[in-house]
This record gives sequence, C-alpha cells and structure tokens, in this order.
Amino acid sequence: MMSLAAAGLRIVEEWTGPDGLVPPTVTGQAPSVPFEDDRVEAMVDFLDPHLPEKANADWYRLAVEGGLFSETDRRFLVAIHPGPDRLARWCCVELQSEWDIMGKGADGLLGSAPYRPEFRMLSLDGNVLCFATTWEHAISTSVLKAPHRSQVLRRWAEGLTDGSMDDMGEPDDTPLSVAARRWLDSH
Repeated sequence: MMSLAAAGLRIVEEWTGPDGLVPPTVTGQAPSVPFEDDRVEAMVDFLDPHLPEKANADWYRLAVEGGLFSETDRRFLVAIHPGPDRLARWCCVELQSEWDIMGKGADGLLGSAPYRPEFRMLSLDGNVLCFATTWEHAISTSVLKAPHRSQVLRRWAEGLTDGSMDDMGEPDDTPLSVAARRWLDSH
C-alpha cells in the first residue's frame, strides 16, 4: 500500500485484532459526535499560510495526548477500504520517524488530495478514535476517547445489526451486523 508508506506508516503484518472493536463503518459517523461527548477538535483554515505544518502538528498532538499511540509504541489502526463499494477494515500500522499524514498521506488512502483528509484511526485497544475530515473552508482533526459511550455511534451500530450491509464485506470477514452487535455488547 504505497500511499501508507508515503504517509510514513508501515503495515504491521503480525497483528491480530481483538474481538469487539468498533467496526470502521460505524466510525464514519464520528464527525457527527457532539463535543459534549468529550470530542476534542483542532481546525485549520485552507487559507492559513502554515496549513501543512499546523495540520500535521495538530494530528500528532491530538493523537499522542488522546492516546491513539505513545512515543514508545507508535502502532495504531487505520480504516482501509479494499475497493469501491466494499466495507473498510482495520489495518495495523506503525508511525515511522519520517511521516506526512495530512499531505502525502491524504493524497491517497487517507484522503482525496494533499491536505484534504478523510480518515479514521483507532488505538489498538479500541478506546481512542482519531479522525479527520474536510469541510468547506477548513480541515479538522478530532479525537474521541471511549467511542463506545457515544450515542451517535451506538445508534448507527444498532441500525447496522439488521444485516442490510453484510453483502458489502469481504467473504472471509465477519459480517458487519455481527461485528456491530459484538461491539455494542462488549461495552
């Protein structure tokens, strides 16, 4: 996955995820989670002359302060879409010493163009969700601790338990309805 390498992320092949992680499809609703749910956000205007530095610095600061990863263990999960009309799955990555999440990374699997991010990242234990999105005049990076407490995410997950999106998963993946129910029931 070339654009992950360009972002400064190395895929960790030997990682096996625990059962009960929030499905990546559920985390797509994260920008709708209100700030009252302990969502922390940093926003940078497109016209800011320091956009490249600020965007990457905000992501790193929020990721470390929020607990996405630590300085001693820089591994975390990234939601990756295997193809059009397919459900995203978690991929374990490790942040390398040279990285550019918001520039080169957003110009590939982590967004639509440099400094136009659209990604979701999760701590290995599933307790910290980091996500970025592109708005009309700015980009934002947010961290949500304990995503299982979010009523927005829980309502969306509950709706997915009806099986209506199960056919969008890969044949060897756990059906989305089952993964959503596991996540809901584990918290």
